Amino acid sequence: MNCSTQAARSRRAELLKQHLAVQGSQTRLRARVKEILGENDAHQVVTSENMTKVVAHVDELLEIDPQDARHLFWEEMKRIFYAMREVQIEDLDEETMDEFMTTMDAVSNVLYRIEKRRKGREAKTEKLRF
Repeated sequence: MNCSTQAARSRRAELLKQHLAVQGSQTRLRARVKEILGENDAHQVVTSENMTKVVAHVDELLEIDPQDARHLFWEEMKRIFYAMREVQIEDLDEETMDEFMTTMDAVSNVLYRIEKRRKGREAKTEKLRF
């Protein structure tokens, strides 16, 4: 964290206090710790370039099999990305934040399971190489 032990303790205490205040999930806490420690993967950064890739991926899925509903995942992620750019601080009240955090905890849990499954596949592939 590039800070003193006391500052790190203080930061951890504040993080835990905030997490408990919103009654966040374990997955959300894990993601926040990774974010603070700078352990987020580069592919997790949302950029216009990444969004262009997502849109292309959605289009590709629709061309391959229009009946495959998996394209909806990327469509919804894209919609969230664009909506985030429009939200203003005055749009967020306590009730909205509570609802948002509850919903995002559920989404975070699903994304964590997807990430875990992917890492498991990658580990199996890596073992097969050696």
